[in-house]
Amino acid sequence: MIDPRCLAWVAAGILVSCVAVQAQDPVMGSVTAVRETEPVDVDPDDPAIWVNPADPLQSRVIGTDKDFGLVVFDLAGKTLQKLPDGRLNNVDLRTVVLGGEEVTLIAASKREDNTIVFYTMAADGSVAHAPTFAYPGAPTQVDDDIYGIGFYKDLAGSLSVIASFKTGDVVQWEIGGTPAAMELRFARQWKLPSQPEGVAADDGLGLLYVGEEDGGIWRFDANPRAGTDGTLVDKVGSACLPVDDVEGIGVVSTGPESGWLVVSAQGVNRYALYPRKPDADGRQPCIGSFGIETGATDPVGETDGLDVTSAALGPDFPAGLMVVQDDRNEGFSRNFKYVSWADVVRALGLDQTPLPTN
Repeated sequence: MIDPRCLAWVAAGILVSCVAVQAQDPVMGSVTAVRETEPVDVDPDDPAIWVNPADPLQSRVIGTDKDFGLVVFDLAGKTLQKLPDGRLNNVDLRTVVLGGEEVTLIAASKREDNTIVFYTMAADGSVAHAPTFAYPGAPTQVDDDIYGIGFYKDLAGSLSVIASFKTGDVVQWEIGGTPAAMELRFARQWKLPSQPEGVAADDGLGLLYVGEEDGGIWRFDANPRAGTDGTLVDKVGSACLPVDDVEGIGVVSTGPESGWLVVSAQGVNRYALYPRKPDADGRQPCIGSFGIETGATDPVGETDGLDVTSAALGPDFPAGLMVVQDDRNEGFSRNFKYVSWADVVRALGLDQTPLPTN
C-alpha cells in the first residue's frame, strides 16, 4: 500500500515522488561485540572503515569526535592519531583516481562553518590533511548545520560527495582536478520533509540512501546528474523502525548485486537490515534487526553512525567488520564497538551466497 504520509508530502510539493512500503514480519536477533576502541575524548558520532589492500590486518577505523575532530584506530581499538579539526560530525572515504593519480580521500562534515574537510589516507594507514582543507562551503539557501556526508564512486570511477543539512537539504558535488588541487562542482540539491543525517551510496548498484531521522529511509539514483525523485524504503513506525531516530547507514556488498543495507534504529538500540538490491517493484522489505548485547564488551546503546565491510580482516572478522558508535558506554565514556559480520549472519540466518548478476 502507499504510505498516506507520502501522498501528503507530494501534495504539498515537499518531494517529487515516493512509492510504496510494505508491512514486515522481520527476524529478530542479537550479537555481541568482539572488542571496542579506546574511549573518545568527548562525543563520537560516525566511523568509516579503510581496508588495507596490502595487509588487511593493518586496516583502520576513522571516527569523528563531534567536539574535537578526527580519530584513527587500528583493528585492536588502539588510538593511533588524533586530528583536532573542530566539530566534525560524519565521515566517509573512497579510493579513486584523480588527475591520473590514485588517492584515498576522506571527507568529514564540519558544523562550525558548514564546510567539508578533506583528508588523504597513506598506504601505511596514516591520515593527513588534503590540500583542499575546508571546501566548498554551504550552498545557496542552506543556512543550518551540515550533518551527514558520503561519497559516491560510479562504475567508471567518477567521484562525487553528498552532504545532508539539518534544514532537510541534500546537496551533491562532483569532484575533479588532482589530489593537490581538487575541484568541486555543484551538481544538484533537493530537500527531504524533515531533518536528515545518514548518507551512504551503493557504488555497485548506483543507489544513494539518506536517513530522515523522524521519517524513514530514502533511496535515490546516485548519479549526480539524475533527478531528485525519492523512494521511501521504510518509514518510522514500521516493524524494523518502530520509533525515531534513523541514524547511521551502511552498505554490505557480498557480490555484484548481493548484500544488505544496514541502518541504525537509534530509538530501540537495534540495527535493521534490508536487501541490497530492490525487487522488481522497487521494494526492499526489512529482513530483520539485531541488538548488540553484553559480551566481551558492555552492550551498545543509542548508536549514531556505523560502517560495515564484508572484507575478511583476519580471524576475528572472517566475513567482515561492522563498527558502531556506542553512546552510553559503561563508566560514562563513549567509543566505537567492533562486531564480526559473521556473527550477524548467524544471528539472523542470512544467506551469504552471491546472487546471480543476470
